[in-house]
Amino acid sequence: MCCLLFLFIIFLYILYKIYEYHKGKTSIDGINNRYVLITGCDSGFGNALARLLDKQGVPVFAACLTEKGGTELKKHTSSRLRVLQLDVTDQISIRNAVEFVKRHLPESSGLWGLVNNAGLQVLHAPLEFHSPEAVEKCLSVNLFGSINMTRSFLPLVRKEKGRLVYVTSECVFREQACRVPYVISKVGVESMAECLRRELYDVGVTIHTIQPGAFKTSIIVDINEMKATLQRAYEAADEEVQEFYGKQWLNKTKESMDGIPNVQCKDLSLVTTAIYHALFSVMPKKRYRCGPDCIYHFYPVSLLPQWFNTWYWSMTPPPDAITKGLKN
Repeated sequence: MCCLLFLFIIFLYILYKIYEYHKGKTSIDGINNRYVLITGCDSGFGNALARLLDKQGVPVFAACLTEKGGTELKKHTSSRLRVLQLDVTDQISIRNAVEFVKRHLPESSGLWGLVNNAGLQVLHAPLEFHSPEAVEKCLSVNLFGSINMTRSFLPLVRKEKGRLVYVTSECVFREQACRVPYVISKVGVESMAECLRRELYDVGVTIHTIQPGAFKTSIIVDINEMKATLQRAYEAADEEVQEFYGKQWLNKTKESMDGIPNVQCKDLSLVTTAIYHALFSVMPKKRYRCGPDCIYHFYPVSLLPQWFNTWYWSMTPPPDAITKGLKN
């Protein structure tokens, strides 16, 4: 009897997943009248998403950090897309963005979607090489920027019973070494999204997170600059820290960076399509894992025992002090 009940539950689950899959393909009506604000549109996911939505007839507010980024984007989009300059770490800039959006929204209308996409990684290195300024810069953009944007634009999104979308990372389930500030910021955003699902459950606003794997975006553009940043951080570290990690570790780590472009996915549409689904599907998902490495490697490994994950994702190469200790 228990076995039959178990099989029946599995059967119902499969039926639901089939229903969810087909229902999820259906888009909501009137996307041409649903306004969306995207941050970080100078390049990468934000830039590609702004172009995609504009092509589909969605009225877009594309927030760029630089004037140059906005000018370049306008060359590839219609007059329907509106560009605004925005620094998500600056409260005055955010307030100006709110006023800009309000001025250009139709009377008595709100904002259907807010896509918190702006993000950066200052340094790829162990925590001891991150200065307080480097940690603060990463958190101020990735975490506090998303928090402050949400606080400021939520009344407009609530007015439309719209959707909040956050671009986080595969690191939310893969706590990788040498990325402590970045991981903290993305895990923080993921946790905020979960809290907001509960806060806004009865309001009609839904929350969705996008978890990309390794993609070729402005997060990592110039490998030589990555190496130079690591070199500067190493030279600025305390003598004891330099001695522990050593020159051999430093050189091997810089050499390993040469392989990064080989694992980066160039097809940004895997992410932009997921965001589009989160914004306009009749049945959007809570979370979207994007990219072959994320779906077929990082996430499955994260389901294995914790001790295995700790070993599997441990820092490579190890510090010189550890290497010498093993040899002795």
